[in-house]
Amino acid sequence: MNLREKFSKTEYVGTDWRRLLIRGSLMLLIGAGLVVATVFKHDVIIMQVRDFSWLPVCGFVVLAVGLLECFDAALAKELGDFFLNLQNGVLDVAVASLIIFSIGDDPARLSLLITAFLIVKGIFRLTLAYATQMPANVSTSVGAGVSIILGLLIWLEWPSSAGWFLAFCLSAEIGLRGWSLIMFAFWIKAQKERESASY
Repeated sequence: MNLREKFSKTEYVGTDWRRLLIRGSLMLLIGAGLVVATVFKHDVIIMQVRDFSWLPVCGFVVLAVGLLECFDAALAKELGDFFLNLQNGVLDVAVASLIIFSIGDDPARLSLLITAFLIVKGIFRLTLAYATQMPANVSTSVGAGVSIILGLLIWLEWPSSAGWFLAFCLSAEIGLRGWSLIMFAFWIKAQKERESASY
C-alpha cells in the first residue's frame, strides 16, 4: 500500500473537523491582522524593546499554536497522529521560545532561525498536500510555496533583514498555516461524509 492509499483510508475520522476549522480561522485572522499591522505600523515598540516590530507578538502566537499541537498529541488515539502533532508542536514551541527569549538582543540573530522555520513548515505543508490529495491542495501548495519563498528572502536579506520584515514573514506564515488548516478541516469533513454515506 503506497502513501496515497494510506491517506485515502480515513485515518482522521476521530479528528473533530470543527475544532480544526476554528483554530485555522483564528490563525488566519491573527496572521492577516499581524501582516497588516506590520506593514502599516512596523516601528511599534512592544515589551519596551525597539527594532523588533511585532515579532514578540508573533512569537507568542506560534507558542500558543505549538502548545495546542502538543495538547493534540496528548489526546491522539493513533500513534501516527501522536508523532505528527508532537513534532510540529515541539518545533513551534522551541522556535517561539527562542524568539521570545531573544527579545532585546539584535533581531538579525533570529533571521536564520526564522528562515529554517519557514522553509521546514512550507515543505511539511507541501508534503501533506501531496500525500492527502486534498481537493484544495493547490491553495495549500501555493501557501506552502510562499512560506518557502519568504524564508529564502530572509536568508538573502532582501528587501531587508530588519525586525519588521522578520515579523511580516512570520505573520504571513501564521496566516498561511491557518488557511492550510481550514482546507484540511474541510477535507476531513468530506472524508467523514463519504465514510458515513458508504454505510
